[in-house]
Amino acid sequence: MNSHPKLAAALLVCCSAVLEACAEDPAPAAPEDPAPAAPERRRVGGFSTPESVLHDEERDVYLVSNIVGSPVDKDDSAFISRVSPDGEVLDLKWIDGASEGVTLSAPKGMAIAGGKLYVADIDAIRVFDAGDGAPIASIEVPGASLLNDIAALPDGSLVVSDSGVTIADGAITPTGTDALVAIDPGGEVSRLVADPALPHPNGVARAEGEIWVAYLGAARVDARGASGEQRRELSLPAGTLDGIVRLDDGRLLVSSWDASAIFEVDPGGDGAPRVSTLAADLPSPADLGWDRARSRLLVPLFNDGEVVLLDME
Repeated sequence: MNSHPKLAAALLVCCSAVLEACAEDPAPAAPEDPAPAAPERRRVGGFSTPESVLHDEERDVYLVSNIVGSPVDKDDSAFISRVSPDGEVLDLKWIDGASEGVTLSAPKGMAIAGGKLYVADIDAIRVFDAGDGAPIASIEVPGASLLNDIAALPDGSLVVSDSGVTIADGAITPTGTDALVAIDPGGEVSRLVADPALPHPNGVARAEGEIWVAYLGAARVDARGASGEQRRELSLPAGTLDGIVRLDDGRLLVSSWDASAIFEVDPGGDGAPRVSTLAADLPSPADLGWDRARSRLLVPLFNDGEVVLLDME
């Protein structure tokens, strides 16, 4: 980030070390396949601590959340950008926390449902009109420490990760609020899973009847059922995981700060899962987006102020 680069990096890179002593022993790592052909990549710059990218399919535009300052400070200085699929920044500060009537301090994961844009912002979900960016509401999540990513479910409800950390006196501090938070279409908040032993949930992605979760504090992803129960655990070659997207064929794409890479994971059904490195040399890869129409992965580089467009076909 521009004003606190070391602080931002510490939040995401050091979480796994903080709770290493209390983390569960990982399952055996899935075998790593040879790397596939590297996808074509393009870089779009000019952002300020980009944390998440979302493809708005209806309007065919990419939305980028910019934290600007500290990822835990309620400074109302953040913004959301609009970018064309050609890489043109259409509106750098489309939604601006500095504007009257807009509250936006440290936006992270985003989702669109029912014509509304939902944005995770520390301990609340900010709701905007997905068409014009006008503010609609804020959904407070009492007791949350660091709301991080959002997955929209078919019924219009949301699942949000709480990574369960904050920054106090310049140090990463676990808060014990690690959770998956459920928000129904009416805005009612509940905890789907709440467990201090969770290794800092970060990325979330929807699948048929399941939620996939990637963790900051462990080199693993989990599949969880609609009620939050754990169904499957897959270990990855490196940790400090951030974004996760699920493709239509069931494969997962997961970003790892430790590896500066994107992993491609084939869960394998009843067989053994397979893992390969889809793209390397991507420092501080944060919350991923997916452009289904173009088979394009959208990778925000948190500390570099860039978004990388990776064409997989």
